[in-house]
Amino acid sequence: MKRLQTTLFVIAFVVIGTQSFRHIYVKWIEPRSSVLDAYREPVDTAIASAGSLQELVAMYERAHNLVQQYESKPANPTVRLHERQQTEPYASEMKLRREIEAWESRTRNIFELRFFWGLGFLSVLLGIWSYTKWNAWLGMAAIIAGFSEMAYWTSPLMRSFGAVPEFERLLGNKLVLSLITWGFLVTLWLLVDKWGKARA
Repeated sequence: MKRLQTTLFVIAFVVIGTQSFRHIYVKWIEPRSSVLDAYREPVDTAIASAGSLQELVAMYERAHNLVQQYESKPANPTVRLHERQQTEPYASEMKLRREIEAWESRTRNIFELRFFWGLGFLSVLLGIWSYTKWNAWLGMAAIIAGFSEMAYWTSPLMRSFGAVPEFERLLGNKLVLSLITWGFLVTLWLLVDKWGKARA
């Protein structure tokens, strides 16, 4: 059992540690600017500077109204569906719609991250109880499942080039929970090592 515990501890330590380093890099070190930023479309600049979902919705509403105005004039040529991504006013409306959907998706991701990380944490606590009070192998299985869940849900993100705030919130949540997981793992290992030495 001790050999298995040591192997699993080393694997979990490396995985969770490297994830934490990746989060730190993306949050504070990764270069974010490009020489091409000066050539961005106005809608892309507006999206990048949006501070809230409400701002994006207000921009989308304006873009949607422009589309409706365009379509209400019979003299305007009809734009085919496959051409709308490159043709205004459709292009801006579509970009804003995609960004709103991405923002809402990140909000759901934050909820899922906290929920499933919490379940993983609970699984580890139940595993510790089972390991010490009931059945060592069942407890070990619950601890492995818990740390696996916590590691999976704090896995690294790729940099987002749309609206920044909700991405930063998701990244911050992942970083904090990743560091907590890492600290919890090390603390648990030190306690197990101390307990093993006390029993020897």
